[in-house]
Amino acid sequence: MLHYPLEWCERVGFDSILVLTLTEHHAAIQSFLRSHRIQKLLYVKSEACSSLNDNLGTADVLRIAHKKGWLNSDFAVIPCDLVTTLDGSKLAELWMTMQAGFDADLGRRSRKYRSAGDGEDGRRGGMVVCYETMGEAAIKGQETDFLVTSPVGKPSSCSGLPDGDVGILLNSAPSHTLKDISELPLRHGMIKKHPSLTLHSTLRDSGIYFLPHWVLKFIDRNPRLNSLREDVIPWLAKARWQNKRLAEKLGLLEILSAGGDTDSEDPPHEGYDVGSMSSTRKRRSSITTDSPPIPPITTYFPSPSASVFMRRVDTVHLYHFTCLSLAKSDPTQASGIKIDPSCTLGEKAIVTGMDCLVADKVNIGAKAVVKKSVLGSGCVVGKGARLMGCVLMDGAVVGENAKLEGCTIGRKAVVGKKCVLKDCEIEDAFEVEDGTESKNERFVAFSAEEEEDENEDEDEEEAHSDDSDKGSNNSDDDEEAASDEGDDDTVKPYSDTEK
Repeated sequence: MLHYPLEWCERVGFDSILVLTLTEHHAAIQSFLRSHRIQKLLYVKSEACSSLNDNLGTADVLRIAHKKGWLNSDFAVIPCDLVTTLDGSKLAELWMTMQAGFDADLGRRSRKYRSAGDGEDGRRGGMVVCYETMGEAAIKGQETDFLVTSPVGKPSSCSGLPDGDVGILLNSAPSHTLKDISELPLRHGMIKKHPSLTLHSTLRDSGIYFLPHWVLKFIDRNPRLNSLREDVIPWLAKARWQNKRLAEKLGLLEILSAGGDTDSEDPPHEGYDVGSMSSTRKRRSSITTDSPPIPPITTYFPSPSASVFMRRVDTVHLYHFTCLSLAKSDPTQASGIKIDPSCTLGEKAIVTGMDCLVADKVNIGAKAVVKKSVLGSGCVVGKGARLMGCVLMDGAVVGENAKLEGCTIGRKAVVGKKCVLKDCEIEDAFEVEDGTESKNERFVAFSAEEEEDENEDEDEEEAHSDDSDKGSNNSDDDEEAASDEGDDDTVKPYSDTEK
């Protein structure tokens, strides 16, 4: 998954990339970067800033990167699980047009000087990119966000940007946090300042953020903010229209009025002001140092009719859907055939090249049929096997005469001979026995510790059930004795009312 965001950043024009990862994955990512270098001029560095047990959010990770001095300029945040065909250079152009951003040089100049990139009318803001989750590419169960925006016109200078909506973000929240709320979180102050509102409930935050350097100071100033999506971006958006006491509490007024790092003076050759040279940026007639304006957060989401593919691949279903979508229309392939030359095809084997993606060193047996599927590096498909709409990760093996439909096979997993599986998930290195027939199941290996825990739980449940049976038998005996003592010699029939 790291290949796609790295390639995307290369197309945008960044000359340096910082990959922030977990300690447990640092060695594997460094090995990938050494063996899959995109170009010699692109500087890619990997840093381990946390571990699995830390449970840190995106804002926490950026806070660590800022304190260690890894980020010294305006920056863009790209998630490693993003796959998109959207031209990132057009997004950067939109942000620079709307916000006079990136110091007019894509962030290559350090932010250690006060005047770097900020105009006399105040600081620049950020930009958030979202995408539509409904329509032809809708997948059941994927996350969405609730967004409130104030629409603005797309600048004429960004004519190459795909059709979409451009606006100013006023509020945002993940949709799952609003399930138990009967009323929408709309305040009078927001409606008063922005009477023209647009509510979105089917969009999802793509994780692409273009942010100025002062946002790092804001994150460092507020250690309770853990996530960009759920904390930092919503608070920055609400600070524009809420009471100024909120901006004071968050430390925004102090950060924005400081004019940059106060411990550095401008060098003689840096006496100009890039932000003030913008001809498209609105000017404010009166600016006071006591209450600097809060910069806006620009939003952009491409129109469904723009034929732009954009997905966060963070679930198995999304991974499966994304792989098949790329197999049909992979933007990196010039021709329609997407089969690696090192692939070995048996006699009378059929592989539909227009909707399949086959990696290197794949071996497909005789009379096998592969349609609408993705095969990773080193996969083996046995003789007579049939694959329809399947995704095989690196090193997966499918036995002879097996029939798979809509399945996701993990790395080095083995599917036995004559298996019939439909819409199943098989974890890494799992072996499915020969002749297995299944539908809508997950094949997951259990460890010895988990089995022992399950056995202990079953023993406790059996002991508890035995005690309850004994108690119920004793209570039944007591009830029978009490009923025998209270019985009369004559038995009266039930009346209608008693019935």
